[in-house]
Amino acid sequence: MKKKIIIVSVSIICLAIGSFIYLQMDDSKQVSETYLQTLIYQDANHDLVPVSLNVHNQMELETDIRNKIDLMQSSQLQAYGLYPVIDSQLEVQSVELQDHMLTVSFNDCLYSNQDALNIIEALTYVLTDYDDVNQLKIQIDGKDVTYLPNSTVPLNHLTHNLGLNNFEEASTFLHQSVPVMVYQEKTIADYLYYVPTTLRISESDSLEEQVQTILSHINSKIHLLNASLDNQVLTLELDSNLLLDNERIDKTLEELIILSLTSLDNVKDVDILINGESVRNQETSQIHYNYIKI
Repeated sequence: MKKKIIIVSVSIICLAIGSFIYLQMDDSKQVSETYLQTLIYQDANHDLVPVSLNVHNQMELETDIRNKIDLMQSSQLQAYGLYPVIDSQLEVQSVELQDHMLTVSFNDCLYSNQDALNIIEALTYVLTDYDDVNQLKIQIDGKDVTYLPNSTVPLNHLTHNLGLNNFEEASTFLHQSVPVMVYQEKTIADYLYYVPTTLRISESDSLEEQVQTILSHINSKIHLLNASLDNQVLTLELDSNLLLDNERIDKTLEELIILSLTSLDNVKDVDILINGESVRNQETSQIHYNYIKI
């Protein structure tokens, strides 16, 4: 069967799950602006998958958070092989933002979730994706909680660096490494998604060693000749074995490289050179992935 690639149109899920997005909005108000948000779902193997949706703009913080939780509790994406990470009984009790620390209190349904790491990663990734939020504290019934059952992740100091699909268990290595999200292709229900895994690389490695480690996880055929960082732009010199007939590299491979390497600290953009010439197909701002096109 031919694989269907999910590189999406955004009007999309507004039709499929619009009732969840606009549930708290006045029906008489016309929506003039939307913006793209990334929410987290999981596949049948419990791998977390970031999915981009169009939602309302100009929402105040608490309403925005409540709508995100509602969406991530929805089962409307099952046709695309995606399932909710968050239990339908989970409720947001309160939201407070102070000094870039976001504190969100949930009901005690959070205790009953068996896949604690997945729900912590999903909540952290989504709720720290605000410009004004540097840290997240999760409470239950308004009280601080150190850990959830079946998890060793502290809930009082969560940051975006926690990542998604983080399988690192060696705690001694955590303090000697930096996290990066490395993206790979995965077929789910005949659709092709970009799915990240949080990889930890040694702080003591050189920039070139760190980059080569990441590239090797994307595709073993990528041979790095040189890497340099200037003004937050990472420039790669790669072997010519990646060139296609049009003197460019495969667009999907390019996107996986860009998405993965921009998760490094201080890297905002990536240029790819082969034989001294840039082989980028598109600007980084044009890369959109895991949209669902109906």
